[in-house]
Amino acid sequence: MKLTLQVVQTSLHDRQGFDCGLPAVNQFLCEQARRQMEQRINRTWVMVSDAPMQGELKPVMGYFTLTQCFIRREHMPSLAMHKQFPRYPLPVIKLAWLGVALAHQRGRLRLSETLLVEALLLARQIVRLSGLGVAVTVNPLTQDSSAFFMRYGFERMQQNTDEMPTLFLPMKTIEAW
Repeated sequence: MKLTLQVVQTSLHDRQGFDCGLPAVNQFLCEQARRQMEQRINRTWVMVSDAPMQGELKPVMGYFTLTQCFIRREHMPSLAMHKQFPRYPLPVIKLAWLGVALAHQRGRLRLSETLLVEALLLARQIVRLSGLGVAVTVNPLTQDSSAFFMRYGFERMQQNTDEMPTLFLPMKTIEAW
């Protein structure tokens, strides 16, 4: 089976049948992704099989959403890192959502890793084209997802909250790939 990454489209992709086990992640794809893309808030890509399906929507195997935001340099993971930037908010690409359908979470396809790499490569391309973005950030919803991102080099940002920490991967790290 060959997989393909596509910008989500109502006429092509079965968003309603997607279930990753986390209601907020499911709900975003089903109810908000298309509308927020139309509003130019973010962009969502889905992973689907490229097998032809006559008259049917393609099941979404996984997806991710990228958007832009700003961070304060004081929240960067290390003092040495934040001293190299000015004192005003810094642009970053935010990996706002990443989900893999339950049927594809355990298996040889490793869709979580594939989607993460695709998201980081797209973020790198966005930064190269715009010249804006010092990092990719993500706000994991669970301890397991936090551990997943940290295995790939993300670091905790310095924040004073009780929530799950925002994680940070410098663009220089991604550009080195």
